[in-house]
Amino acid sequence: MSRKLRIGFIAAGGIAPGHWNRIHDTKKACVVALTDPSKKSLAAFYQRCPGSADLPAYSDYRDMLAHEELDGVVVQSPHTVHYEQTAASLKKGLHVLSEKPLTCTVQHARSLIALARKTQRVLMISYQRHYMPAFRYIREQIARGAIGEVQFVQAVQAQEWLRAVKGTWRQKLAESGGGQINDSGSHLIDILMWLTGLRIAEVYAEMENFTTEVDINSTLTLKFGNGALGSVAIIGNAPAFHEDVTVVGSKGAFYLRHGQPLVHQDATGKPIKVVLPRYTKNPDANFIDVVLGKDEPQTPPVCGLRVIEVTEAAWKSARTGRIVKVKTND
Repeated sequence: MSRKLRIGFIAAGGIAPGHWNRIHDTKKACVVALTDPSKKSLAAFYQRCPGSADLPAYSDYRDMLAHEELDGVVVQSPHTVHYEQTAASLKKGLHVLSEKPLTCTVQHARSLIALARKTQRVLMISYQRHYMPAFRYIREQIARGAIGEVQFVQAVQAQEWLRAVKGTWRQKLAESGGGQINDSGSHLIDILMWLTGLRIAEVYAEMENFTTEVDINSTLTLKFGNGALGSVAIIGNAPAFHEDVTVVGSKGAFYLRHGQPLVHQDATGKPIKVVLPRYTKNPDANFIDVVLGKDEPQTPPVCGLRVIEVTEAAWKSARTGRIVKVKTND
């Protein structure tokens, strides 16, 4: 490789320092330009990422795309502008790694997937659970039939989201596109389908906004395409973070509890020794290698499409009080 890939950041707040570190850790790419309209966010980024203050910084991402020589971008801005920024980057001939959610509507997700195909650019979404050994183990075991047919799936995520992001764009509908279910809660919807290889076919949801514009707590009852049942609890007014996932099949089960080792049981409840796969990549490292033609995407954009399909159905269910079928066109 004659040179490192040149990456631009669209937004530099929140999670951006993590992307900075992971990209530079690859030794195959570097961040060469930044975009953020907030001087406060840029100052915080400079403090956490030594050397970044010397980079060109733009208040408008379009100026960065017009003036910088880039190979790709990381989109990590408020949710409702993901579509516009990703589309503009793809049309510019750039590869894109997007933070979740990919988009805030099904129509936009389908449009971006088609655009990435047309421009022959890499488009990926940063769902980091795909790279974690425990989740990879569960997925591999389910795929090889270790627990038989998947019959029930459960996931819970508790977070101090109501308190921690109060007053920020995340609780403003025009900027977030939705609440906790469209934010970190989207990880749960994604991981259940990714682990099992199953599509969610029906959703019944109830949601609580408290005094905000967006959903804070959500409870979803799911039916998968094979008839399996499921439940998702997204709790945004909890005192601290907690997450657990359960998958029950006809011949065994997996129990992944927050901070505890993964439990794998056979059909009689006997524990099976878990040997986690040795996997060290993350979304950024995978993205860089995919751009270089050295790997396959572990978080393709279809994952983002599947999540917003379910999320839109959940919002409709909560609004109407009815079971909603998840609409797909494939």
